[in-house]
Amino acid sequence: MAILGTLFDFRSLGRRGFLAGGALLTGGVTAVRNAAGRNLSQPLRNAIELGDLFVLWQSPYGSSDPVKCPYRTPGFWNAYHLHLNGPAARALYHLYARTRVSGYKETADRYAVFMISTLYEPVETYVDTQVLDGQYRHMFSAAFMYGKALSHCYECFRQFNPGEDGLELKAYAIYRWLQRHRRADSYFGVGYPGATSPDAQFTVDLGEVGAGLVGFYNASAHQPALDDALGLANFFLTDLQEGSGRGVWSRELGAWVVGPWPGTGAEQFTNQQFNKSARGQAQLVPAEFLLSLLPHTRDPNMRAAIVDKCVSAFRWCMDNCQFEDGAHGMFGRDDKWVGQTAMAVLLYTRLRADSLVPPAVEKVYYPKVNKSWRWLVEHTRPDNFPPDGYIRVSGTTTKKPLENLVWHMAWTVEALIEGEKIFESS
Repeated sequence: MAILGTLFDFRSLGRRGFLAGGALLTGGVTAVRNAAGRNLSQPLRNAIELGDLFVLWQSPYGSSDPVKCPYRTPGFWNAYHLHLNGPAARALYHLYARTRVSGYKETADRYAVFMISTLYEPVETYVDTQVLDGQYRHMFSAAFMYGKALSHCYECFRQFNPGEDGLELKAYAIYRWLQRHRRADSYFGVGYPGATSPDAQFTVDLGEVGAGLVGFYNASAHQPALDDALGLANFFLTDLQEGSGRGVWSRELGAWVVGPWPGTGAEQFTNQQFNKSARGQAQLVPAEFLLSLLPHTRDPNMRAAIVDKCVSAFRWCMDNCQFEDGAHGMFGRDDKWVGQTAMAVLLYTRLRADSLVPPAVEKVYYPKVNKSWRWLVEHTRPDNFPPDGYIRVSGTTTKKPLENLVWHMAWTVEALIEGEKIFESS
């Protein structure tokens, strides 16, 4: 099996081939596509096509299906297998809110419950594997997993199932387990070692932790979770310093770097250095965390720093990653990614929703992000979706692990829904 080859190409199915999969969908999902399809805008139609795939690719019990999902890495269940559950759940809840099709919510509920049910308490700091019957198995106790479970899954599950509190005790347990990952420098660690450090302290992972803390607070009003979120925020507001894990903001780049320590070879990398490189998801994920924290932030200096850095991160995406046609690369203008383009659009919509885009920035960058929006809509049509959401230019980014490609698609669903409110009405 060619793991990193072209795995899924909408164009190989065509419109008829894709619709033939309708028998596998829930009745509500099929209904919205067949009955209302002709009345839908193109962005929403594209979002529905992707959302339907998340339904198709789910197992009956809530994981990515080992047979039907082309983006499930073969082998024993591992950390990266959980990368897609949280984002897919959040995207489907978002799609349900937009369409009111119950099939999306039901699928999102299963993704969320499965994610929450698989997590365990850390046995030992920085040890996330154990041996079972002679095989190394993952413990599912890394901090980013807890973050995904508390925000993408638990918070959304409670929002859309307000009468169901059966997961509450597990959510409190996950929050307690997260305390095992406390650190003096970055407040929390990711829970696994980096190439040159005891804890990798990756920006995206800790952004997910932050989002999880705010999400848990939103669902529970548990004040210690908000206090922890405010403490963790300082990691993203502190400048990167060589030999320190206290911060990841690069003044030189005007963006968050991948992590504070030297190293390379992580997901989707070739030879980019963690502490020298920024990338799209390392801007969106911490920005989403910090912007969700903003309503709870009383310190005017912290509020100003959050807005300044989130706007700067958006500008970095547009200035450094946008190709002439509007597509975006990952670490720069490397390869064209549908998901990276969606991230830039989504970050703009987050800022715009809170009226945080300064007028001077809006004047310069609206035409640029509008160009990215147009590219995104055109390249998420089923007959024009690039294989795996990727167009090779330099070949300096990779598709590993497979589950991250669904993560990209989940951001794309949300960007199509949120972007429509701005760009299709202007």
